[in-house]
Amino acid sequence: MNKKRVFIVIGLLLVVGIGGKVYMDKKEERKEAEKIEAERMSVKALKNTFEGIKVVEFVKSDYNMMTGDYLMIVKMTNINEKEVEFDYIYSNSDEKITSYGVIDEHGVQLEGKTSKNVKIIYSNGKEDEG
Repeated sequence: MNKKRVFIVIGLLLVVGIGGKVYMDKKEERKEAEKIEAERMSVKALKNTFEGIKVVEFVKSDYNMMTGDYLMIVKMTNINEKEVEFDYIYSNSDEKITSYGVIDEHGVQLEGKTSKNVKIIYSNGKEDEG
C-alpha cells in the first residue's frame, strides 16, 4: 500500500514538473513573438520617420514593463548604402516612435517617409520585407 502511494506521489510530481516546464516554454515563445511583432511594427514607424531606408537590422530590443514601450537598437542602411546605428523608443500602444538618438554622421537619418519595402533583419536573425 505504501509503495502505491509513493508511485502516485512521484507520478504527480513528474506531471506537475513537466506541465510547468511546458507552460514556461510557451510563455517564452509568446514573449519572443510579441517582441518580433513590435520590431516589425516599429519598422513601419521608422518608415514614417526617415526617408530612403533600405535595410533595418535589429541589434537589440528590450521591453520596459513600467512604460509599455520598447527600446530598439538598430543598424539602418539607406538606399545609398550608408549606414548608422542608433536607438529609439517605440510606443507599442501608439504605434509610433516617441524619441530617437541622432547619430547622423553619414546623412542616413533624413527625416521624411520611405514608401518602398525595406529589408528587415529581426533580433532573432530571421529576415522579412515590410
